[in-house]
Amino acid sequence: MQSDEMVPGTSLPQLDYYELVGPMLRREWDDNFHFAYWLGPDDDATVEAATDRFTDLLIPKLDVGAGKRVLDVGCGLGKPAVRVARATGAAVLGITISTYQIGLATERAAAEGLAEQVRFQQADGTDMPFDEGSFDAVLAFESIVHMDRRRALAEMGRVVVPGGRVVLTDLFDREDITDQEAAERAAQPGALPRLADYRALLEEAGLVADEITDISENVSPSFAMMNDITLANKDELAKLFNFTPEQSAEAESMVGQMTGELGCVLIVAHRKS
Repeated sequence: MQSDEMVPGTSLPQLDYYELVGPMLRREWDDNFHFAYWLGPDDDATVEAATDRFTDLLIPKLDVGAGKRVLDVGCGLGKPAVRVARATGAAVLGITISTYQIGLATERAAAEGLAEQVRFQQADGTDMPFDEGSFDAVLAFESIVHMDRRRALAEMGRVVVPGGRVVLTDLFDREDITDQEAAERAAQPGALPRLADYRALLEEAGLVADEITDISENVSPSFAMMNDITLANKDELAKLFNFTPEQSAEAESMVGQMTGELGCVLIVAHRKS
């Protein structure tokens, strides 16, 4: 179960991680618990505007309207789900393993007057409690980073109707490595795939790729900003995670080391008919 996974370097389950880090992330970033989409080096949009822009980029790719059903896998605090519902008229169900997130997301939908159209429940994205073909489209906004990709993609492919869209964003490894090195890394927990690996991953899940777009240049400023936030709040994070001085030093030294090797991909696929 995803909910039993531990945060690397700590004795903290992922469930507790979301609740502990959530308030800090809201304070320092936005209620969109995903990266921002920047238009270029001169883009001076706020984080709120740039994260909403990212959601708006994905919404039409779901190809849904009123009367359709959308599943938001790893819904965070529900801001994208509410935005999808308002823009399309579709009914949206958001799932997360965090009861903390469900509570805040449910409050958001109610405050927006969308309590009947947008709902949230606790569920594991790699083992969903839904029948096959329960949804017309599936959204997974960076959430697959926290899951076993093969299991999560297989579940998305199962719960969407034949021909239905699966729209997701993910991180990938931009480092130039051989196929053998990639295969060895893939066996390691938390390993990122390469951009070239996605078609096979989708095919394995019964999905056909419609779009695989490298959006790293638009998203990468978010990586540096997140690193700055982490460093600025290192003492608070150390207390939250009960780090030893040695663990804190190790975590600080790792911050920023992989930024240049991270990429972000936008994927649109559909279930085979």
